[in-house]
Amino acid sequence: MRALAAEAGCALGLPYKVFASREELIAELIRIEYARLRDAFAKVIASAGTGTVGGNLGRYAEALLASPAVSLAPELHSDEALRKAVDEEAVEAGLVGAVESTVVQYLAAEKRLGRVAPDVDERAFGFLIAGAVHNLLHAGTAYPNPGIGAVKRMLGAIAVRLAPPQRKEKSHGRK
Repeated sequence: MRALAAEAGCALGLPYKVFASREELIAELIRIEYARLRDAFAKVIASAGTGTVGGNLGRYAEALLASPAVSLAPELHSDEALRKAVDEEAVEAGLVGAVESTVVQYLAAEKRLGRVAPDVDERAFGFLIAGAVHNLLHAGTAYPNPGIGAVKRMLGAIAVRLAPPQRKEKSHGRK
């Protein structure tokens, strides 16, 4: 609360007047972040047909990996009640399903536009891409984290393999 008050430029007691507890404050921050992520996911789906498939998948990964909610992970692991509340909020907000369904819907839209090969199983690739990015969110420092630049290059390489033979994209890791 002290850090929040300092960043907001307000008295230390003011956050306590607005939020009954630290948990309530964190829950509100999570709600705001989940709304931002839902908007980012909608933009990824709407981006079908623009830019490159690899670049759009990279923006999806970046939206998740750059989320401020990730910085709350250590706090959540040490507080069971808070973790449960955040998990429930994620389910209620539809974010749990959207992590995977965003990639599935995006790839299906690109398939309809002819930028993804007709024989690509968008559900399988959606599951794998979402799972890989989600793993990076939760693995912590024990698991190698390639960084967002490398993740974008990898997603670009995947996009090359998803493209129809006559439309192979160049994988340079650029947008």
